[in-house]
Amino acid sequence: MAFADEAIIKLRAEAEQRKWESNIDLTKEQVLYGEAYNFAPKQFFDDRLELVVPEEFSPMPEEMAAEKYLTAQRPQVILSNRDCTIDITLNLLEDLLKAIQIPLCLQKLKKTIREVYPATLFYDTELLETGHATVAYMDFKSFSLSGPVYNIMFVSVICGRPLIGTFNCLFEHWEQWRPVALEMLKTIREVKEEKP
Repeated sequence: MAFADEAIIKLRAEAEQRKWESNIDLTKEQVLYGEAYNFAPKQFFDDRLELVVPEEFSPMPEEMAAEKYLTAQRPQVILSNRDCTIDITLNLLEDLLKAIQIPLCLQKLKKTIREVYPATLFYDTELLETGHATVAYMDFKSFSLSGPVYNIMFVSVICGRPLIGTFNCLFEHWEQWRPVALEMLKTIREVKEEKP
């Protein structure tokens, strides 16, 4: 039964992705589940990373972050919509990583998630070459106390260091958010300082 559910969900995701892919333009307002979002580039980590994100997202309040992200190693950046049901998280790690190692890094993360949270349902794992960056991502359904959550976890390299991030939303909202989140991933770029 679980395999049938996964197959149906994957087919629906593929159909929705085809429907939305041709319509996603982050320079224009996107209306998702009745909410209007405008997107703009934003810089993170002392202006080393640029990513297009919803202008309506803001840093998650500390008390909410402590409640929602229980681990001591909370993400360095947590952006959220006003009711904290849609999040973008970013971590720039100290280790060194080359672009060729990105898929292996993602595989290790997937293995860890599978071991710690065996009920997790994994869908796609892809490698994107955007012209600005190499980005590997996987999407999956996880389960929290408040219900199922749709997640996209991604890995890239910024300044020779691993960038690990997530996008997550209520599972009931994955169909419209997935293609938009994937478009956001395509905007990841390392900001290079201009030389005089």
